[in-house]
Amino acid sequence: HYNAEDFEPKDIVLRGGEKAVLWVHSISGHGILDPKFLVDGDYYQEDYRSEYSAQSAGAKVVPEEHFKIYRDFNEKQFVQFSDQLTHDSRYLEIGCSFGGVLKRVADFGVDVCHGIEPNEEDVQFIQRMCPESKIFNSIFEDLELEQEYYDVVASFEALEHMVSPGRILQKASGVMKKNGFINIEVPNHRDLLLGSYKNISYEKFYYHNAHIHYFTKESLSRLLEVCGFDGAVSSFLMYPFFNHVFWHQNHGPQSSAQIALATPKPASEGSIAGAAINEFFAQVEKDYEKLVNRHMVGDCLVYKGRKR
Repeated sequence: HYNAEDFEPKDIVLRGGEKAVLWVHSISGHGILDPKFLVDGDYYQEDYRSEYSAQSAGAKVVPEEHFKIYRDFNEKQFVQFSDQLTHDSRYLEIGCSFGGVLKRVADFGVDVCHGIEPNEEDVQFIQRMCPESKIFNSIFEDLELEQEYYDVVASFEALEHMVSPGRILQKASGVMKKNGFINIEVPNHRDLLLGSYKNISYEKFYYHNAHIHYFTKESLSRLLEVCGFDGAVSSFLMYPFFNHVFWHQNHGPQSSAQIALATPKPASEGSIAGAAINEFFAQVEKDYEKLVNRHMVGDCLVYKGRKR
């Protein structure tokens, strides 16, 4: 939905050290990875979980461990749209991964709970965990689903992987009821570690060949509008304050997502002022999150809207 002449090339380094080119829209800031650096069609069925996992070194983590590591964060994602669910809702999640959010929807007790996930190991895990749900081991583009069927469609950290996110959203619109609710979470190209912090080498970690699109508030809003939705974009912080402190001090990621997502409790609860110190650390993270999201520079963007 943008003119090709409005994009300018930017030299980047992908995670892993490969030099690449990102095409950046001069008005919105949206980035598109040059096609020569894209992964092949079977990548998500076979290699993605091995190369990108909860371990920063890339060691493969099984779905059960991912489910445990991201438990609290997945709860925050569920809260993004949980007020839109009823026991009569028909729910579809595009790219449901290891089922961290979908399991909460199933436990809530909707009428229909469907997920789409190309990784077979993840699908088998979710199906064992949520036997009442239907998980399609496929990509959304290849599925023929009933039109105007779902009340709520959600997707978390998936749209950036897709060559044509517009086609995905148009197809999602087709399977949604009129006035149905959509919740889309994607990485933010204005992530504050990328644009605000100095000299931390985050750019070499942020860009990688599994992500084709790098969204901004403007580009995500425009895309959903063109695809038939009315809504708004907000900032959402995945990795908290003390993870950012680590980046500032060490110029690199923490060893695992489990550590990076956790709020430190440095003091013994039974010691003098111990509980107050731990509470202070927790409050610092809450205040930082509010500051970051107020300035729209969280590591994620969330679109909430309805089908016209």
